[in-house]
Amino acid sequence: MIKYDACQEKVVAKWAKAYNLPNEPYFIADPNGNEEDDGVILTVSYNFNEDTSSLVVIDPKSMSTLQEYVIPFRIPWSFHSGFWGDDWS
Repeated sequence: MIKYDACQEKVVAKWAKAYNLPNEPYFIADPNGNEEDDGVILTVSYNFNEDTSSLVVIDPKSMSTLQEYVIPFRIPWSFHSGFWGDDWS
């Protein structure tokens, strides 16, 4: 995952973890933040080596991992952008 600065027209930071493929990231803005990257990035990352999935919390300023929560079941790496309402059955 990369952080691209459109004003400078260059990549300014990256997030990566060996054997992991992150799914679609979600930026959660800090409601009290003053800068555009105040908040956190959430992504589900699939580890091919261990066949596990984790919820990863990333600092958008440095693109470093703040916290990682291993999910007790595997989420396929292709699963993303899914939404089902209460009546999806």
